[in-house]
Amino acid sequence: MSRSQGEPVRPTKRCLDDLSISFPPLEQPLHVIDHPVAVRAQHVPLEVAAQGAQRVVSITDRVWFKVKTSQHRAAVHRLDPVHEHNAVISAGSAWWWIGAAGTRKADSGNDDFYAQLEAECGRAGKGTGRVSSLHLLPRDVDVKRLKAELATQVVVGIRDIVCRMVANSIRAGSTWSARLQRHEISVLVRARDGEAYIAVVAESFIDPNFLAVVLRAVPGVDSADWLEEPGGAMGIQPGFGQIVRSAIIPTEYQAKIVEQYGVGTER
Repeated sequence: MSRSQGEPVRPTKRCLDDLSISFPPLEQPLHVIDHPVAVRAQHVPLEVAAQGAQRVVSITDRVWFKVKTSQHRAAVHRLDPVHEHNAVISAGSAWWWIGAAGTRKADSGNDDFYAQLEAECGRAGKGTGRVSSLHLLPRDVDVKRLKAELATQVVVGIRDIVCRMVANSIRAGSTWSARLQRHEISVLVRARDGEAYIAVVAESFIDPNFLAVVLRAVPGVDSADWLEEPGGAMGIQPGFGQIVRSAIIPTEYQAKIVEQYGVGTER
């Protein structure tokens, strides 16, 4: 089943529990979970834009849309950026969420899940005179998961760029540089006596945590293997505001790095 190219639709922890699914690794965004409900839900934003989505009309405090597969049912809502603003949700453009899901019973009507959801929201709003779907919106655990995903995406992106610079430097024997966030990072790899020596130069305001991420990105090099080079290394003399670290890339990792990462454009 193909995925829509619209805005991502994330399942809440409640939805995952409904489907007996655990959180996947942080490297995998929730909206790409390989489950029919999550796959089908990705079409909802475009269907809403085309006025082709079907509403859950029995839940009236918020607008929910139906998600139907052959075996499952679910409800999707778009958060209001004005009234339900959250910095993490805004950063991740995570406005669409699957609030609840269930399995369609073969011997019942098509809308059995939505009748149950209406009753649940009625109980949640007991005493107010109206239904309440507030509990179906993303909770703290959902925001924390999104925040962790965003942080992981940054680390993965840094790792990919650093590895490409290392691969390019191994091939060309020259320095490769890239701007990563507020930092200028340069990498130089030179072979000597069958071993590859790597020097990493960081400049601008140096965040120790950021530098640690950069150094951990180099395959085969342990954090303890990096040496501080205040006097420079491999012909690189650190300038004002620069930090130089050096290490040896084990022979078995050199070919793997070159094979896995293609030539980039940064120099």
